Amino acid sequence: MPPQSTSSRRERPSPDLGQQHDITTRILLAAGVVGPVLFVVTFTVAGWLRPGYSAMASAVSDLGVGDNASIQNANFLLFGILLIAFATGFRRATTKIIGRRATWGAILIATTGIGMLGAVLFPAAPPTEILHFLFGFLVVIVSAIAVVFYLGRQFRRLPGWRNLSRYSTWTGLAAVALVLLTFVALNPASPWEKAGIGGLINRLLAVEIFAWYTVTGWWLSQYASRGRVVDQTTATR
Repeated sequence: MPPQSTSSRRERPSPDLGQQHDITTRILLAAGVVGPVLFVVTFTVAGWLRPGYSAMASAVSDLGVGDNASIQNANFLLFGILLIAFATGFRRATTKIIGRRATWGAILIATTGIGMLGAVLFPAAPPTEILHFLFGFLVVIVSAIAVVFYLGRQFRRLPGWRNLSRYSTWTGLAAVALVLLTFVALNPASPWEKAGIGGLINRLLAVEIFAWYTVTGWWLSQYASRGRVVDQTTATR
């Protein structure tokens, strides 16, 4: 039997390294699946524990100031970390599919997570209220809306991913509408503010936009677990 060439031995992939890569990727993607669920459950419980707090009238960010504020601030912190982890998993899972556009998607996802950390650094109290609005709300919402539109367009290029593409686009459109309603309902000069439904709309926005991370993380986890490969040239046509 002829000896095996050195180049052949060098090019042979390591099954252990490949399997480790897949497991790590799935763990990072799982952060995107569970992160929004934990976030919503935690701010709901924090509202129940706050005496006199109205989830119908008050924004989620109000829970980061006052009694038991540490619960919501820890919630912001954990969610931010999980989103940054998900951004890493997203890039690992999609680089071979959409090329360098995966990096831009990951940057937008991580920016949402960084905005969550900003909500902790700048709570919605009078001294830092404006900074909280800029870094803890606008950064989060703008990056979250940007990523669903951006990736909705990228997923449209992939055969079999069109449902995820449509879901992403509709998520972005609904989020824009809910953001506008949130501004109106929480504006003290608006008659909607007197109706006391600003907190409800704020929560609908949070659930609607952050559910995208859960759905997309689950979708990519299934993709990774099946070991499917989509040719990059096909994806970029």
